[in-house]
Amino acid sequence: MTTDKQFKRAARELAERDGISYTAARRRLAATPEPDVSASLTPDLAAAETGQEPTPPRIYPVTRTVCATECDGTTHPGALCRPWRPEDSKHVRYEVRRAAQLPNGRAGGICHRFEPPAQPYSNNFFARDATWLLALVYAMLTDQRPELRPGRAELRQAVDADDQAAVDVVMEPLDRAAARLLTKVPERWWGEVKPQLQEYADFVDTDDREPLTWQEADDRHAVGRLVDQWRRAWTESRNYNGYMEAPGVLWLAPKGWLDDLLVEQHGGHGDGARVRLTDGRPAIVYAAEWSEAGAPVAYRIRELEPGRHGNIGKLVPSFTSDELVSRDQVAGELNDVA
Repeated sequence: MTTDKQFKRAARELAERDGISYTAARRRLAATPEPDVSASLTPDLAAAETGQEPTPPRIYPVTRTVCATECDGTTHPGALCRPWRPEDSKHVRYEVRRAAQLPNGRAGGICHRFEPPAQPYSNNFFARDATWLLALVYAMLTDQRPELRPGRAELRQAVDADDQAAVDVVMEPLDRAAARLLTKVPERWWGEVKPQLQEYADFVDTDDREPLTWQEADDRHAVGRLVDQWRRAWTESRNYNGYMEAPGVLWLAPKGWLDDLLVEQHGGHGDGARVRLTDGRPAIVYAAEWSEAGAPVAYRIRELEPGRHGNIGKLVPSFTSDELVSRDQVAGELNDVA
C-alpha cells in the first residue's frame, strides 16, 4: 500500500471516529506532528475482531545526501538523517573503503593483504574461506563492546584522505581485540572461543530488537548471513567419501592475518618468522600475544630441528614443541633461514 493510500485510510478512520468530515480529518492529519501521524488509528484488538489488518506504519523519507557527522536533523525537517558510510566516499580507492567497512569489508581486506594468493593445484584457498569467521568476530566484538567501534568522524576523515594507514590506526583497537580473542591453541579455541561465538550466534537468532534505520537493518542482515554460515560450518553433511562430517573452518588463519597486520604497525616478529632465542635455540614464530598497546608481549614458538627424510640440511619446525616465550627471550632473527 502506498503512502498516499495509507494517508487516505487514516483520514477516513479519523473522520469516522471523531464524527468530522473527511476533509477536516485530512487537514488535521496534515497538521499533526510526524510521530502522531505514524501512530495506528485502528486498535489491534478491534482489528482482530473485524478481521481488518492494522494500519501499516507510515513510510518516512530519508535525505538523499549524506548528513554531516554532527547533523541533528534541523537542516532537513521531515526527513530522517542518512549517516555516512565508507561506500559513500567517492573517488577513493576501493581497498581503502573496504578496509573501513565492518564487518565483511574489513575482514576481506585483511585476508587479501596478508594471505598469499592461491597457486594452481594448491590448498591454501581453504585459508581464504575463513574470511567470514573474522567478519563474525568483528560483528560480535562491536556488538558486545560498542567502545571498540571506530568513531564515525575519525573514520570518515581517514577514508576521505584516501589513506589506508590512517584507517588501520582508527581500526586498531578492534583489530587488537580480535587478535587477543582468536588463537592457534586448540584447547583454547574449542574450550573458550568457539563456545563464545556459538553463544553470540544464538543471541543473533533470538534478537528481536527493532532496527531504527535502514542502515541498521542492512547490518543486521549481514550479521545474520554470517551466523548462517557459522551454523553450516558445524552441521554434519555427507562428504565425497560418503561419510557424515561437519565442513568446519580453518580457524587458525585469521589469527595469523591479524598478527601480521599489528606487527606491520608496531614491529616484532610475524607469523612464520625464524628467530633465535636467548639460550641459542632456533625457533619459528607461529603466533603472537598482544597487550592493550604496543608490540607483542610474548610469542608462541616451535623449536627448529634438523630435517630428516628428504629435508636433510634444512631446519624444520618440531610440531611437538609448542612453547610460549616472552619477548625478552627472543634474541633476534635467525641468520640461517634454510
